[in-house]
Amino acid sequence: MMANVKARFSNGVLTPLEPLDLEDGAEVTVSIVDAPPPGQARESNPEMLERLRKSVPPESWDTMPTDGAKNYKHYLYGHPKVED
Repeated sequence: MMANVKARFSNGVLTPLEPLDLEDGAEVTVSIVDAPPPGQARESNPEMLERLRKSVPPESWDTMPTDGAKNYKHYLYGHPKVED
């Protein structure tokens, strides 16, 4: 079973905010993702990309590869570069 469940952390204990379809004593793996404060929306993808773009020093852009779409396997997995 895989599910996304909101929970509250208090006094060292995570308490689900909704019922779980689990047997008593079942072991599970928990992934923690911070929720935004009430009333505050999560950052949109364009906002996140803009924030990340601004975090890169301007002089670094000149040294970054421009063939990432064509050679993504090279940059991600070390495959040979595809030449024109």
